[in-house]
Amino acid sequence: MHFKDLSPPIIEIPAQQTWHRVQRKSGRGDSVRTKGYVLAPPGSLAGRFDLLDEPTAYLADSPETALYESLFRREVRSCHWDRLEQRVLVSFATQTYLRLADLRGLEERYPVLQSMRYETSQAFAKDCRQQDLHGILYASAQHPYHGCVCLFNAGIARTKKLAAVALVQAGADVLHKAVVAAARGSQVPIIRECAF
Repeated sequence: MHFKDLSPPIIEIPAQQTWHRVQRKSGRGDSVRTKGYVLAPPGSLAGRFDLLDEPTAYLADSPETALYESLFRREVRSCHWDRLEQRVLVSFATQTYLRLADLRGLEERYPVLQSMRYETSQAFAKDCRQQDLHGILYASAQHPYHGCVCLFNAGIARTKKLAAVALVQAGADVLHKAVVAAARGSQVPIIRECAF
């Protein structure tokens, strides 16, 4: 599927919009660290709009949506406490406008936009980047009526980190309120090791 096949609208998101993502507190050796992001290395092609030659950043319109998209997905059966302790909820703001391909509403005609067949949507992402777009706006497959954005390098450069909050408060074993809401809404149990 290519850009010309979908012909999505191009929209501009104004400055000072806030987006959220869940990421590791510290990356692995091959992680890309830039502007407060800890990103998977380019070429892994593990995400819906990943590019072969540059990292991509996935963000959501709310903290809960970021958690549904990352840790409390519909296919997940449980979430381990250790995974929560290793991650932070990071908020970013757009510093200037973002030009995005808007895929919201096209899911009914093209169910592949929410399927696990990523090769199709990755080809679309490559076309978007070649058209000098900053990224792609799309509907969350995990949290109905919410939106997500995938940013390419050009889009990442137009954001700034606002805050990072641990999902588990250090030393207190207290969960962030968005984690509690996402766990409750998804009915995904949080599992903790039991010492016997």
